[in-house]
Amino acid sequence: MKTLALALTLLGFAAAPAHAQPTASVESFYKDKRIRMLVGYGVGTGNDLYLRLLARHIGKYIPGRPTMVPENMPGAGGIVMFNHLYNVAARDGTVIAHPSRSLVTEPLYGNEQARYDVSKFGWIGSLNRDVATCITWGRSGVKSIDDAKRREVAVGSTGASAESNYFAKLLNVTLRTRFKTVLGYPDSGAVGIAMERGELDGYCSFTWAAVKSARPNWVEQKQINVLLQLSMGKHPELPDVPLVADLARDDATRQIFTLAFGAQKMGRPVATTPGVPPERLEALRRAFDATMKDHEFREDARRGGLEIDGPITGEEVEEAVREIYAMPKSIVQKYEAIRAEK
Repeated sequence: MKTLALALTLLGFAAAPAHAQPTASVESFYKDKRIRMLVGYGVGTGNDLYLRLLARHIGKYIPGRPTMVPENMPGAGGIVMFNHLYNVAARDGTVIAHPSRSLVTEPLYGNEQARYDVSKFGWIGSLNRDVATCITWGRSGVKSIDDAKRREVAVGSTGASAESNYFAKLLNVTLRTRFKTVLGYPDSGAVGIAMERGELDGYCSFTWAAVKSARPNWVEQKQINVLLQLSMGKHPELPDVPLVADLARDDATRQIFTLAFGAQKMGRPVATTPGVPPERLEALRRAFDATMKDHEFREDARRGGLEIDGPITGEEVEEAVREIYAMPKSIVQKYEAIRAEK
């Protein structure tokens, strides 16, 4: 019996290091390392602010406590950075990025500039669940989605390939609204100024989080009308604003809405390169989850006016990507045709 007990004890000691090895290995790898944190837009943009917020806090939850180094890599609406993450960056867990969610679907629509396969990225999580909105300026006279069906409504857009352009087109086709996109504004800030000046009636893609952080006076002084929530789930602060998913006339329309607005679930996605060793990807995911619950992180976000309500895990981001890419080809083609309309 003593011999058996001794053997079991020795076996237990032999097994323990093997069980603990992944954590020790990850900690050893990240110790004294620098993790590049990439964003495909300039300093001070929404994505940049969220990335830097994450960079200030996630390092303490990654084994080995590496140094987080934010890096701006603008170009082609963020595609330059995402191509770099997929094709050039080190595939060892030392590069993390915060891409725009709209980049997730670019390969699906045949964008030749998007040289990446989104199913192969290591999805770490999303800082929140975004809800895009269709808003109008208070003095425009357009107070509801029904008003937008009765008269032409001028809405701003940064360009033909922007969500603010093809979201409006989609609503015109599916809901029979009369939005007219005015292209060429450099960014959402310029669209907001044009609304305030009376040059535009509204904007269809401004997320509720962006409205509150960039234009809090619009909300506090009730200067805008929120016509519609462009998402598959309502924002808790907008219970009385119609949800586009509830207005679908048939299953095909609802599928198109899921394709167009389903990415809102991953409002602020965070990813690493393909090919990261599983134990390191797992460590990054758990560090992200812990950061989302961190009091100092949440207080930092509050001070910066950045919404982090409803963050989701890397596994949930993966699920959202799979759902979008599982759409029938006929639905994708219908949506592509709407996007391509002049």
